[in-house]
Amino acid sequence: MPFVATKINISHKVKMILKDIARSRTLPLSQVQRAKIIISASKGRNNQQIARDLGLSVNTVSKWRMRWIINAEHIEAEEQKTFKELEKAVKTFLKDSQRPGHPCEFTEVQILKILEIACRNPSEFGYETSHWSLPQLAKVAVKLEIVDSISPASVGRFLKYGKHPTS
Repeated sequence: MPFVATKINISHKVKMILKDIARSRTLPLSQVQRAKIIISASKGRNNQQIARDLGLSVNTVSKWRMRWIINAEHIEAEEQKTFKELEKAVKTFLKDSQRPGHPCEFTEVQILKILEIACRNPSEFGYETSHWSLPQLAKVAVKLEIVDSISPASVGRFLKYGKHPTS
Protein backbone atom coordinates (compact mmCIF):
# COMPACT_ATOMS: atom_id res chain seq x y z
CA MET A 1 0.00 0.00 0.00
CA PRO A 2 1.50 3.39 -0.99
CA PHE A 3 2.41 5.97 1.64
CA VAL A 4 -0.17 8.74 2.00
CA ALA A 5 1.08 12.00 3.48
CA THR A 6 -0.90 13.57 6.29
CA LYS A 7 -3.24 16.30 5.08
CA ILE A 8 -2.67 19.65 6.68
CA ASN A 9 -5.62 21.65 7.95
CA ILE A 10 -5.14 25.40 8.18
CA SER A 11 -7.52 28.13 9.25
CA HIS A 12 -8.77 30.82 6.88
CA LYS A 13 -6.58 33.49 8.51
CA VAL A 14 -3.45 31.35 8.30
CA LYS A 15 -4.24 30.53 4.67
CA MET A 16 -4.49 34.26 3.89
CA ILE A 17 -1.13 34.89 5.55
CA LEU A 18 0.51 31.99 3.71
CA LYS A 19 -0.90 33.17 0.37
CA ASP A 20 0.52 36.66 0.95
CA ILE A 21 3.90 35.15 1.74
CA ALA A 22 3.71 32.84 -1.30
CA ARG A 23 3.10 35.88 -3.57
CA SER A 24 5.83 37.99 -1.99
CA ARG A 25 8.59 39.36 -4.18
CA THR A 26 10.60 40.72 -1.25
CA LEU A 27 10.79 37.83 1.22
CA PRO A 28 13.54 35.21 0.85
CA LEU A 29 12.75 32.50 -1.71
CA SER A 30 13.01 29.79 0.95
CA GLN A 31 10.13 31.34 2.93
CA VAL A 32 8.01 31.73 -0.22
CA GLN A 33 8.61 28.08 -1.12
CA ARG A 34 7.76 26.90 2.40
CA ALA A 35 4.49 28.81 2.33
CA LYS A 36 3.66 27.20 -1.03
CA ILE A 37 4.43 23.76 0.42
CA ILE A 38 2.00 24.29 3.31
CA ILE A 39 -0.72 25.66 1.02
CA SER A 40 -0.36 22.73 -1.41
CA ALA A 41 -0.35 20.21 1.44
CA SER A 42 -3.56 21.75 2.79
CA LYS A 43 -5.18 21.02 -0.57
CA GLY A 44 -4.45 17.32 -0.10
CA ARG A 45 -1.54 17.09 -2.53
CA ASN A 46 1.13 14.50 -1.83
CA ASN A 47 4.82 15.26 -1.38
CA GLN A 48 5.81 14.05 -4.86
CA GLN A 49 3.24 16.31 -6.55
CA ILE A 50 4.27 19.32 -4.49
CA ALA A 51 7.98 18.66 -5.10
CA ARG A 52 7.42 18.36 -8.84
CA ASP A 53 5.25 21.50 -9.02
CA LEU A 54 7.67 23.63 -7.00
CA GLY A 55 10.91 22.16 -8.34
CA LEU A 56 12.01 21.01 -4.90
CA SER A 57 13.20 17.70 -3.51
CA VAL A 58 10.68 15.35 -1.93
CA ASN A 59 12.80 15.44 1.25
CA THR A 60 12.41 19.23 1.51
CA VAL A 61 8.65 19.01 1.04
CA SER A 62 8.38 16.16 3.54
CA LYS A 63 10.50 18.02 6.10
CA TRP A 64 8.36 21.19 5.97
CA ARG A 65 5.08 19.24 5.98
CA MET A 66 6.22 17.46 9.15
CA ARG A 67 7.44 20.67 10.75
CA TRP A 68 4.06 22.28 10.11
CA ILE A 69 2.21 19.27 11.54
CA ILE A 70 4.39 19.34 14.67
CA ASN A 71 4.06 23.13 15.14
CA ALA A 72 0.56 23.76 13.78
CA GLU A 73 -1.12 23.56 17.15
CA HIS A 74 1.16 26.27 18.51
CA ILE A 75 0.77 28.45 15.41
CA GLU A 76 -3.00 27.98 15.18
CA ALA A 77 -3.31 28.75 18.90
CA GLU A 78 -1.92 32.16 18.01
CA GLU A 79 -5.20 32.73 16.17
CA GLN A 80 -6.77 33.80 19.45
CA LYS A 81 -4.46 36.83 19.27
CA THR A 82 -4.45 39.68 16.77
CA PHE A 83 -3.97 39.10 13.05
CA LYS A 84 -0.54 40.80 13.24
CA GLU A 85 0.59 38.44 16.00
CA LEU A 86 -0.62 35.44 14.02
CA GLU A 87 1.19 36.73 10.93
CA LYS A 88 4.37 37.15 12.97
CA ALA A 89 4.08 33.57 14.30
CA VAL A 90 3.69 32.15 10.77
CA LYS A 91 6.58 34.21 9.38
CA THR A 92 8.81 33.25 12.30
CA PHE A 93 8.03 29.58 11.71
CA LEU A 94 8.97 29.84 8.02
CA LYS A 95 12.34 31.51 8.69
CA ASP A 96 15.62 29.64 8.76
CA SER A 97 16.77 28.61 12.22
CA GLN A 98 19.80 30.33 13.68
CA ARG A 99 22.90 28.24 13.24
CA PRO A 100 25.61 28.40 15.83
CA GLY A 101 28.59 28.52 13.49
CA HIS A 102 32.20 28.20 14.55
CA PRO A 103 33.11 30.26 17.62
CA CYS A 104 35.57 33.05 16.91
CA GLU A 105 39.15 32.25 17.89
CA PHE A 106 39.97 35.88 18.67
CA THR A 107 38.88 38.09 21.53
CA GLU A 108 37.36 41.49 20.99
CA VAL A 109 40.48 43.05 22.50
CA GLN A 110 42.68 41.29 19.94
CA ILE A 111 40.40 42.40 17.11
CA LEU A 112 40.44 45.99 18.34
CA LYS A 113 44.24 45.98 18.55
CA ILE A 114 44.44 44.72 14.94
CA LEU A 115 42.00 47.42 13.83
CA GLU A 116 44.07 50.00 15.68
CA ILE A 117 47.20 48.92 13.77
CA ALA A 118 45.26 49.13 10.50
CA CYS A 119 44.50 52.79 11.27
CA ARG A 120 48.20 53.60 11.59
CA ASN A 121 50.70 54.16 8.80
CA PRO A 122 52.58 51.02 7.64
CA SER A 123 55.84 53.00 7.76
CA GLU A 124 55.58 53.01 11.58
CA PHE A 125 56.14 49.25 11.40
CA GLY A 126 58.96 49.27 8.85
CA TYR A 127 56.93 48.89 5.64
CA GLU A 128 57.63 51.23 2.73
CA THR A 129 54.05 51.27 1.49
CA SER A 130 51.33 53.87 1.81
CA HIS A 131 48.55 51.34 2.48
CA TRP A 132 48.35 48.11 4.41
CA SER A 133 48.01 44.76 2.73
CA LEU A 134 46.20 42.02 4.63
CA PRO A 135 49.31 39.80 4.83
CA GLN A 136 51.30 42.73 6.26
CA LEU A 137 48.68 43.35 8.95
CA ALA A 138 48.60 39.65 9.82
CA LYS A 139 52.42 39.56 10.16
CA VAL A 140 52.47 42.66 12.39
CA ALA A 141 49.71 41.24 14.64
CA VAL A 142 51.83 38.10 15.17
CA LYS A 143 55.08 40.07 15.52
CA LEU A 144 53.53 42.28 18.23
CA GLU A 145 52.22 39.12 19.93
CA ILE A 146 48.61 40.24 19.70
CA VAL A 147 47.82 36.75 18.39
CA ASP A 148 49.81 33.54 17.98
CA SER A 149 48.75 33.25 14.34
CA ILE A 150 46.14 34.78 12.06
CA SER A 151 45.30 34.50 8.39
CA PRO A 152 45.05 37.51 6.09
CA ALA A 153 41.43 36.46 5.44
CA SER A 154 40.58 36.81 9.14
CA VAL A 155 42.17 40.25 9.22
CA GLY A 156 40.09 41.13 6.15
CA ARG A 157 36.88 40.07 7.90
CA PHE A 158 37.70 42.26 10.89
CA LEU A 159 38.32 45.22 8.60
CA LYS A 160 35.17 44.54 6.60
CA TYR A 161 32.87 44.39 9.61
CA GLY A 162 34.81 46.78 11.81
CA LYS A 163 33.98 44.52 14.75
CA HIS A 164 33.68 40.92 15.83
CA PRO A 165 32.24 39.16 12.72
CA THR A 166 29.59 37.28 14.73
CA SER A 167 28.30 40.32 16.65
